[in-house]
Amino acid sequence: MNKKPLLLKQIIHFIKRRSSVISKTETISLLNTEDKILAENIYSKIDLPPFKNSAVDGYALLKKDLNKNQKKINKKRVAAGDNASHKMKAGEVMRIFTGAKIPSNSNTVVMQENTKIIDSKLSLIKVPSYGENCRHKGEDISKGSLVLKRGTKIDNKNLNLIAAIGYSKVKVYSKIRIGFYTSGNELVKPTIKLKNSKINNSNYYLLNSLLNKNYITKKFLGNLPDNINRIKKKLLSEVSKYNIIITTGGASVGDEDHLINTLKNNGEIFFWRAAIKPGRPIAIGKIKKTYIVCLPGNPVSVQLLFAFVVKPLIFKLIGSKIINMKPEKIKTNFSMIKKTKRLEWLRVSKKLINNEYVITKHPKQGSGMISSISYSDGIVEIPENISAIRKGDVFDYYDFDKLFF
Repeated sequence: MNKKPLLLKQIIHFIKRRSSVISKTETISLLNTEDKILAENIYSKIDLPPFKNSAVDGYALLKKDLNKNQKKINKKRVAAGDNASHKMKAGEVMRIFTGAKIPSNSNTVVMQENTKIIDSKLSLIKVPSYGENCRHKGEDISKGSLVLKRGTKIDNKNLNLIAAIGYSKVKVYSKIRIGFYTSGNELVKPTIKLKNSKINNSNYYLLNSLLNKNYITKKFLGNLPDNINRIKKKLLSEVSKYNIIITTGGASVGDEDHLINTLKNNGEIFFWRAAIKPGRPIAIGKIKKTYIVCLPGNPVSVQLLFAFVVKPLIFKLIGSKIINMKPEKIKTNFSMIKKTKRLEWLRVSKKLINNEYVITKHPKQGSGMISSISYSDGIVEIPENISAIRKGDVFDYYDFDKLFF
């Protein structure tokens, strides 16, 4: 176990070295595959497009006729889905529509907007280049080529590609099994009638939403009490049923934070504590074959650590590649002093000022300030080596809509 808090890049390096825990696969209908992970390489069994076709509505013409002033219009019209094969004669053009098969001896289509018909003859207002508006067979995907690699997550960016090359079923990995706990004697179901020092258990609803993915089978395992013997009993009774167990709260250094000792005494701890604000008291370990992820109790920490740590870990354990979130470089509209040796995620809003987007800091930055995420657009990441932020400095900005997809 680490003695010093780990940097985020060290945590990601640890995650990248993990192996998949899912070996079971299933072949299912493409309609049910969104968010699933491919368990096979997909090769195209056809060319895409499968035949030479027109990219526009217009007229097919021969190369030798490109610069002729007038052309005879063939009476045949070619529409998408027509089965017949056509061949043109010199000096004529053929009416054709988008997606239709181009006559075998033509490679050029002139857009109808660039033509004029006089006395049943076609004149070109604008002469097309040879090959213009012609989609060639296999120019997008060639038959036999590798289209998607095993481990790719199926989503709306590649689902139509899989369908376009003729797959109606694909082999995917079975769902990863994840159980999750909240912890703390103070937690109760949401109510406006809070008694004594009780607080509403918002982390249950947060994790239930974050784990609501088609590649996950999730189950809420209850609320862990502040009692080391009961924590041990509950964890050990459930550990063999899941690939990952996630807990929130109880992983700090307080007298009632028993999770770390339970994990240490019954399994192994890979690391505990991170040089991150918010999110320092995070731990990842293992009991038997099950990964245990101990998150802090503060909901802001839970949400941000899930995006930057837990989600990459889940992807790696289901045999997928880690999806790198691409930040936006953006200027700050504020100044502040920051401690070095730790990375900070500040909740910010993105605003257009003087025709330029800048970010403004939310006034409430504590890890317990749940509203700071609800009332912000995203976070700005301030690296460990930065001690002072000046107005106009440029940092990485992550939009919440992209963080939690």
